[in-house]
Amino acid sequence: MDQKQGMHASEDEIDLFELWEGLVQEKLTVFYAFLTVIAIAVVYVFVSTPVYQAKTYLLPPDAANVIPMNVLAEVLKGRDDRDGENNVNSAFNTVDSVFKSFETVLTSRRVLKEVFDQYGLDEIYAPNIQALTGTEQLKAKQKAFEQFINAFSVVSVDKKDEKSGVIAQLSLALSDAKVSEVLNELVFKAKQRTIREVTSKIIAEKEARIRLIQQKISGARQVEKDRRLDRIAQLSEAIAITKQLNLKKPLSSGPTLNINNLNESGQNESVALYLLGSDLLEAEKRVLEQRENDDAFIKNLRSWQEQLQLLKSLKIEPTLFGVVQIDQPSNFAEKIKPKKGLVLAVAGVLGLMLGVFIALIRRAIKKRKAENALEFV
Repeated sequence: MDQKQGMHASEDEIDLFELWEGLVQEKLTVFYAFLTVIAIAVVYVFVSTPVYQAKTYLLPPDAANVIPMNVLAEVLKGRDDRDGENNVNSAFNTVDSVFKSFETVLTSRRVLKEVFDQYGLDEIYAPNIQALTGTEQLKAKQKAFEQFINAFSVVSVDKKDEKSGVIAQLSLALSDAKVSEVLNELVFKAKQRTIREVTSKIIAEKEARIRLIQQKISGARQVEKDRRLDRIAQLSEAIAITKQLNLKKPLSSGPTLNINNLNESGQNESVALYLLGSDLLEAEKRVLEQRENDDAFIKNLRSWQEQLQLLKSLKIEPTLFGVVQIDQPSNFAEKIKPKKGLVLAVAGVLGLMLGVFIALIRRAIKKRKAENALEFV
């Protein structure tokens, strides 16, 4: 029993010298396997479509290019402070807020889709897309667009320092010059769209403020007109009373009366008015009826008109706006796929491993056949 166990144990042991001798005998097998894998790798390297990656470095805009965006906000803040109003001031644009807006637009699907369609990039990911129709073509385009989105990225140069800017990079199976062109176009469109959005917001706020002031002026004029008509109605009633009492002149006895110190209550005022006499009341009534414009009697009217004129004359100049600095545009693209050196190195290692594996299998098969032949002898 012990003898059999010893025999099995000796059979299970690996003789390294025998293993090496077997590999030497099967050296051609190892060599041919190595060459085969290397040949496949070479074919792959030269046949596969190269992928290039372009990069562009972007910085926050200069403060001088952000200041023109705050012209409206400065005007509104100055007017509100001067008039003592507690209106909600226009939000000020800052270098950081503007650059964040640009980053949002740059990574938005709207801008990416615009560039994607402009260059017909769906054919890169789906060469036979034109042969498809209907829903199948739409699905293929959507899938291609999702792949394009994954090929584009924006990363911070230094996450701890927002002023360090970002790097926008794009990888495509196009020529190096074309990839750079697509990336630069993407940045340009994002820049223009951000400026349009900022401009549109400022113009919309300006027009809203103009409408608000116009409504204030219109409402104040209507209120002042109604007050004048109310005064005329009160005078008419008081004049009717003076006619019945035959009072033409103010009463010489009793409380001292003045047209400017009467009670504020309409009822008490009408009672007091007739004491002034019809001559005085009719004169005031005629003047009020002949008045063509109540502007001189409206509080804050001139201030509103001044602000209205200032807003209307305020020029919004998008050409002065800056939302990004292109620190380094993309002038070239680097090949990232396939990497010849890496592919050949990996292929060499895999080829050797495959060759050794095949050699060991062949050696084991030959050994088994030899043992079987001895048993039959």
